[in-house]
Amino acid sequence: MLKARGLILLGIALTVATIIASEKRYSGYKVYTVKKARNDTEYKALLELQKNFKKVDFWSDPSKRRPTDIMVSPEDLTKTEQFLSSHGLEYSVAINDVQRVVEKENVRSTRQSGMNWRDYQRLRTIHDWLDSLAAFNPQVAQTGSIGRSTEGRNLKMIKLSKNPEKKNPVIYIDGGIHAREWISPAVTTYIIGKLMSLSPQDADLLENVDWHIVPVLNPDGYEYTFNEDRLWRKSRSLHNGPNCPGVDLNRNFDFHWGEAGTNDDPCRNTYPGPYPFSEPEANSTASYLFNNRNKIRAYLTFHSYSQLWLTPYGYTEDLPSDYEELESLGLRAARALQEVYGTEYEVGAPSHILYLYSGSSQDWAREYGNVKYSYTIELRDDGDEKFLLSPENILPTCEETWEAVKVVARYLVENRKTGKDTTAAKRPPPPFPPVPTYIKKNKDEENADIDGNYDSDSSEEEDADVV
Repeated sequence: MLKARGLILLGIALTVATIIASEKRYSGYKVYTVKKARNDTEYKALLELQKNFKKVDFWSDPSKRRPTDIMVSPEDLTKTEQFLSSHGLEYSVAINDVQRVVEKENVRSTRQSGMNWRDYQRLRTIHDWLDSLAAFNPQVAQTGSIGRSTEGRNLKMIKLSKNPEKKNPVIYIDGGIHAREWISPAVTTYIIGKLMSLSPQDADLLENVDWHIVPVLNPDGYEYTFNEDRLWRKSRSLHNGPNCPGVDLNRNFDFHWGEAGTNDDPCRNTYPGPYPFSEPEANSTASYLFNNRNKIRAYLTFHSYSQLWLTPYGYTEDLPSDYEELESLGLRAARALQEVYGTEYEVGAPSHILYLYSGSSQDWAREYGNVKYSYTIELRDDGDEKFLLSPENILPTCEETWEAVKVVARYLVENRKTGKDTTAAKRPPPPFPPVPTYIKKNKDEENADIDGNYDSDSSEEEDADVV
């Protein structure tokens, strides 16, 4: 008996050791915060650093508007510091040893005890929870999939509605498009949880608004961050072989694709892909937005970090004609958020308060999905934790963000009542390429529905979930 128990313990120890050995480690890696470029010379120096120091991971792109965060490996520390100093770029150390922060976070994230917001959750926990919500609340919740990921995982969606016959305005929400931004799926699932347990004073949020939510849009990358590399950002496609896998999904949408804020080196984090919509995750999202363009009134895509509420556009410094209204709603949402814990968010267009980037889901939704209120929300923090937001900050981030989301929802309801319920009527998109076939079928997803036929009794075009 004791011998058997000893063998079991040995097996567990070997398994843990194997997992640890397979993970990418960041011992000795540092994160520097470089002060925002004060002039063109400093800005060009940051661009030179980004271009020539290929092993320096830019956690935020060079900017004249905000500080730039970079992660540097031990072997590149000296020459990176020398470069920064020689170009007059002021910097400070934000994270002294990245691996220590990762390990502190992993102690909590590996402790699975069902769905909660004390810890970061694995994909299987999230998907099982969504299915259980639908099973126990079929009159309100339905689950399905808008497509498959590269590796065959479902892009699982939950639809929440109390009055589908009312044709309420729809808020479309997604999270986790960038794999390492763990706080994003935590927030999207928290929103679902709140909608399923509304207080009487918030009951109108489900009676007068329908919600279509994809908590984890990049499931392959998200799982990879738990198993292999905590700081992986991209998808897991293999367009360029195993040495440089993945595409930045938020640069892969077919609107000003491959322009500002992208890098044509497939090993870089902002690689936009070999062509627009090369990734099934981006392709399926755009297809769903377009097919439901007559119903969706707001698109909220959650990222981290920086504490920003971003309006269109990212690809240009030009502002949409209704920018003042978009900014006003964003400011109202940010004020509601701040009232919870005092967390301050800046509101504005990416090109004005962050940096230019193109091929994003937000801009595509606005331009081709006819979604008037299209926002990217960069969640906590703006301090030293960055992508590695501690588990202690999960619940506060969720609670304050929920208050902001409620502001957007009630604004849509008020618009409906006053006759201002409009879309951002734009031109039709270029033809979609075929949805790329996935590499392999994921064992855990074999029996999942990929048709997304939520409205099986409807033949209207906008009710089709996948092109």
